[in-house]
Amino acid sequence: MEYLDQVLQYVYPTYDSSPPPEPPPEVMWFPSPGTIILCTFAAVLVGTTVGGARAAKLPGAEFPWQFRLAAALRTPVLMFIVIPLSFLNEQKRVFRLHSRELWAKWVTGGEGEEAALAAHEKSVAIVVEQIKRWNEAGRPGRLRTARPTWASMSTKIGGSKGADTHKIEVRHLNRILDIDEENLTVTCEPSVTMGELAHALVPRNLSLQTHVEMETITIGGVACGFGIETNSHRYGFFQESALAYELVDSKGEVHNITAESDPELFYAMPWSCGTTGFLLSLKVRLVRTKPYMRIRYEPTHSREELAARMTELTMMTGDAAPDFVEATLYTVDDAVIQCAWYEDAPTTREAKRAVNRINDFWKPFYFRWVETFLLKGAAEEVVPLKHFLHRFSRSIFWELEDMIPFSNHPLYRCLWGWLGAPEVGLLKLFQGPVIRKAAAYAHVVQESIIPIDRMAEGVLKFDEWYGVYPLLVFPVRVVDRGAVSGMIHPDPKDCTGGKNASGDKWGMWVDIGAYGVPEKIKRGEPYDCKKSIRDMEHWTRDNNGWNATYCDLFCTQKEFRDMFDHSLIDAARARLGSTDAFPEPYAKVKPEAGIADLTDELAAEAKAAGGNGARRATSPRRRK
Repeated sequence: MEYLDQVLQYVYPTYDSSPPPEPPPEVMWFPSPGTIILCTFAAVLVGTTVGGARAAKLPGAEFPWQFRLAAALRTPVLMFIVIPLSFLNEQKRVFRLHSRELWAKWVTGGEGEEAALAAHEKSVAIVVEQIKRWNEAGRPGRLRTARPTWASMSTKIGGSKGADTHKIEVRHLNRILDIDEENLTVTCEPSVTMGELAHALVPRNLSLQTHVEMETITIGGVACGFGIETNSHRYGFFQESALAYELVDSKGEVHNITAESDPELFYAMPWSCGTTGFLLSLKVRLVRTKPYMRIRYEPTHSREELAARMTELTMMTGDAAPDFVEATLYTVDDAVIQCAWYEDAPTTREAKRAVNRINDFWKPFYFRWVETFLLKGAAEEVVPLKHFLHRFSRSIFWELEDMIPFSNHPLYRCLWGWLGAPEVGLLKLFQGPVIRKAAAYAHVVQESIIPIDRMAEGVLKFDEWYGVYPLLVFPVRVVDRGAVSGMIHPDPKDCTGGKNASGDKWGMWVDIGAYGVPEKIKRGEPYDCKKSIRDMEHWTRDNNGWNATYCDLFCTQKEFRDMFDHSLIDAARARLGSTDAFPEPYAKVKPEAGIADLTDELAAEAKAAGGNGARRATSPRRRK
C-alpha cells in the first residue's frame, strides 16, 4: 500500500493519502433573544389583528376601503400605539399634579393657594395680551382657543378652526385655585380635569356637586357645555352648581359674573360653548361625601316597570332617597337600575373583604358586572368613592369592546388592562377625513334629554333608530327660570316636580344615551344614519327635549335654534361685542363639512321662507 501511495503521489503530485478529517460535531441552532422577541411580537400582532377582525363585525363594502382597512387594523393600532400613548399622557398629568403639590408643600411653605392665585393672575395676563394684539391687528378671523378640536370630548375632529380663525392659547389655565371646605366651594381654571378634581377632593371627603365620569373632561368644557351625573336627579345639570364665572371678552376686558351681579350673562353661559368670551376661572359648589358608596342593583324586565321605578326613585325625599340613580338597559325590556348612597368606611374584617374595587384593572368592566344582576336578582355592595365616580373610564362606557372585542377577557385585563383605556382625543387623532365621515355613519354617539314620562316611548324609539345596547339612562332635574332659563328652557307643563328654594318650578327629565355600532350595520343590512338621527332630533324637539351638542347633529341652524332658546345668548353676545368676534353656538357644534349633507333640508327651509333663505329663530321656541 505504501508503494502504491508513492506511485500515485508521483503521478498526481496533489494526491493526499492521509485519512479524511472527522466531521465536526452537530451544533444545535438557537435563535437570538432579539429574534425571539421579534417573532413573538409578530405573532401577537397577527393574532390581535385576526382575532379583533373576526370578533368584530366589520363594515360592509358600501363603506370606503380606507375605513374598512382601519376597522380591520384598529385592534392592534389601539393596543400597541394609542393605549400606550394614552398611558404616557396620563403619567404626565399625574407627574404635573404631584410636582405642583410638592412645590406648594416644600417650597412655598404650604401657601399653595396664594401661589396658585398669583400664577393665575399671570396666566390671565397672557390671555388678555393675546386678545389685545388681535384687536391691534384689525381682528383677523373669529376667536377660537388654540386647543385642537381632536383633543375635546366631542365627536368632531376638525373643520371649525381653520385659517379664517384666530387662535388664543388658554391651555395653561389648568390650576385648582382654592378649595373652601367650610363653605363647600372650589375655584379653578377651566382646563382642570375631572380626574384632577377627584384626586384633590376625594381625600377630603368632598366632591363636585355634579362630577362627570370621564376623567379627561375639563371643568371648563362642562361649564360652557353641559354636564350630567347620576345625582342630577337631585341637583340638575352641572350649571346648577356654578356660583361665579371669570370671563374675558373680545376687547380684553375681564368680567366677574354671578347670578346677582349679572343674571342675564350668568345664565347665558351654560351650553353657550364659549361663544361670549374665554372662560378664565369658575367657582362651583361642592358636596360632603363619605369614602365609600353603597350600591343597590335592581333588575327590571319591561320598559313600563323601568319607567315607573325610575320615577319613584327620582321623586323620593328624605334619608331613603338615593344620592345617585341611573339605569343600564341590555335589551329593549331588560335593565338594571343602580341606586347609590354615601357610606362610611367598613370597620370589620369581613366588611372590608366584601368591598368591591370595581376599577382595579383585573376586574370585569363595570357595565358587564352590572349585567350579572339580571340573573342574580337585586343585591347590594360597597364600592370606594373614587372607583364609583370613574366607573366607566376603563371601558369608555362600553365602547372599548367594539374597538377591542376581547378587552374584557381576563387575560387581556391582566396583561394589558393596567395601561388603562385609550383617550378619546387620541382615538380621534388617528382618524382622517374619510374615516371620520364613514365612522359617523357606521357608529352612534347620541343622547336625547326628554321628560321622564316619555322615557318608555324613548327607549322604544332608540331601539328602532339604532338598536344599540347597552343604553344609558340618567335622570336630571331641569329648572324653569322663565326669562333667564338660558338655552335650556323647559316647557312649564313638564315642570311638575315642585319648586326649589328660590321658588322656581322644576321637572324631571331623563338623558338616554346610545354609544356603539347600530344593529343593522352589524347584520350587514342597509342603514340610513341621517334619517335615524334626524328622526331622533325631530322627536326630541316635539317632546320638549334637547339633544347633546357634543354628538353629531344633523339639524339645520334653524332647527337648532328651535330646540335651544337663544334669547339670552344672543343678547349677551351683542352686549359684549362677541357677535363678530366669536362664532355662534351652532357653528361650534355642527359637524365638519361633508359629514351631514343638508342641501335638501336647507332648500326646503328657503322655499318655506319665501326663497329668501332660512329664517333664524331668535326668540324662545314655541310651546304647545
